[in-house]
Amino acid sequence: MKDFNENKKIILLIIIVPLLLVGQYFMFSKGIITPLVKGVEIKIIGGNYIKDLDKYIIKLGDEVEISAGNYVKIPGYAKDPELWFNVLDDTGIAEIKGNKMTALKEGYTSVAVMKKTRVLKKAMIKIVNPDVESLDLDLSDSLKYVGDKATITSSVAISNYKKFTDTYKTKYLSSNESVLKIEGDNVEAVGVGSATISGKCGGKTVEIPLEIEAKVIKLEVPNEFVLEEGQSATIKAKITTSPKGLKAPNVEYNYSTKKKKDERAAYVSEKGEISAVREGTEKVIVSCGEKKATVKITVKKRSIKNSSIKNVNYSYNIEEGKVKIEISWDSLDGIKSYEVYAKKYDDEGYEVLKSIPQSEEKEGKVNTTIEIESSNEEETEGENKEKTLEIYMVGVGENESTKPSEKIIIKY
Repeated sequence: MKDFNENKKIILLIIIVPLLLVGQYFMFSKGIITPLVKGVEIKIIGGNYIKDLDKYIIKLGDEVEISAGNYVKIPGYAKDPELWFNVLDDTGIAEIKGNKMTALKEGYTSVAVMKKTRVLKKAMIKIVNPDVESLDLDLSDSLKYVGDKATITSSVAISNYKKFTDTYKTKYLSSNESVLKIEGDNVEAVGVGSATISGKCGGKTVEIPLEIEAKVIKLEVPNEFVLEEGQSATIKAKITTSPKGLKAPNVEYNYSTKKKKDERAAYVSEKGEISAVREGTEKVIVSCGEKKATVKITVKKRSIKNSSIKNVNYSYNIEEGKVKIEISWDSLDGIKSYEVYAKKYDDEGYEVLKSIPQSEEKEGKVNTTIEIESSNEEETEGENKEKTLEIYMVGVGENESTKPSEKIIIKY
């Protein structure tokens, strides 16, 4: 009987032990029973950080990925335990979502690896915000003409924790996107005008002001102007840009040689306006963008036919039925005589009233007096009607005459 009971116990053990082992495996593998965890560490495996002796240093605003390290679970076949990460204070310095930690404020905080409510491992975190001491911008290529392209580069220097230097990203902005268009760190000149590239990083701002103009591919101007003294003209430049139709750069006009002002044959304004002053020649360099052209100006002595009588002065009075007029004007070279033309209110055309020889000139002036009947015999007595008298002068040379002077109009 005793042997029977012993055998029974052995049989029960043979049955129960495997069942216990199977049950244990089942419960560990399904996570019903959590395993023993050893060797847990807090590690940062993603993002930018500095590993100090007893803490991690993270830059303000950065996000890093944290890990529990290569821990050991016992038994090995057990389901991985549900470990989670937690901030151990309520300072709001850092925030954890899943295994991502975001640095929100400067300061110290503690984070931990948790198993349910139990702290398995904790670590100190320091969040810093190093000041940007200097910021420099540079362009890979020149930006001068529409169509030019370049890459913007920046150089940042920070006050401390130099390892974070590469994490500082400069943001580039254009003050006028119709002139400079920026995408990332690439910039293109797309229009004519002024614009500024601004680089901003860590409270520092650096600017690169630029003037963009159209590239001039062709500049056309007249080769020569032939003018007489006193005449004027304008140099009109025809400019072709690339791309076509853009506003061209300002045109500049410069003399090819240096002279005193009173030695110039002609003056040229900043708008290309020519004033011929004396016999001689001038050469003017016309430039626009990188294109240049030369214009020759030849000034000849003024011909009589292109001259006119200037500085006409007069006075008049009516005496004894006559209009008595005193007239003076500047004399001209090359004139043999001056003819005075007049038309009364009742005349159909002008007639020569007087011819004055050049010999009557005195000190550069010609003076004369003319008299005209103020009324006709046919007018009825007492008739009071306003009358008009028109007068002008012409200088007569050897083979040609001057232009008529301005008219003198007398009403009486």
